[in-house]
Amino acid sequence: MVVLDSSSLILLAKTGLLDLFLAQLKESPVIPSAVYEEGVKAKRADDAFLIKERVKDERILIHQLSDHILSNKLKHDFNLGLGEAEAIALCLQNKAVLITDDKKAISTCKILGIEFVTVPNIVVELYRRKIIQKQEAEVVVKKLQLYGRYSVKIMEKIKEDLL
Repeated sequence: MVVLDSSSLILLAKTGLLDLFLAQLKESPVIPSAVYEEGVKAKRADDAFLIKERVKDERILIHQLSDHILSNKLKHDFNLGLGEAEAIALCLQNKAVLITDDKKAISTCKILGIEFVTVPNIVVELYRRKIIQKQEAEVVVKKLQLYGRYSVKIMEKIKEDLL
């Protein structure tokens, strides 16, 4: 199972990679309801519309948490947003991989031993598999610089990986 948090879901949509990413998965990724709310509710942006459509098409599945006690504890203990806390709780309950670009969520994953992937990792992997060409990858990287909250070091690493 693959679980997405809000920041990564929105970044994949904003960079134009969401459909390419979804096409590479064997099964539809999962988002908790809080991630859906954060990514779609009361938003009129193109990325929110795209996310809503992929949920409607069941290419992204909303999964209700069975244990809100766990997500509330994670939220409190690790100072996470609700979407990230619910996504991490889903990963713990289902031994799933988390796709996240949230610094606190990444730190939490490292502490709890949860496998995680970032959107830059996805860009590089799509390029290495020749699913996207170098020019398209470079455009995505520029969009990540615009929309993401990445350090200069991370952006330089992505560019190096695309050489």
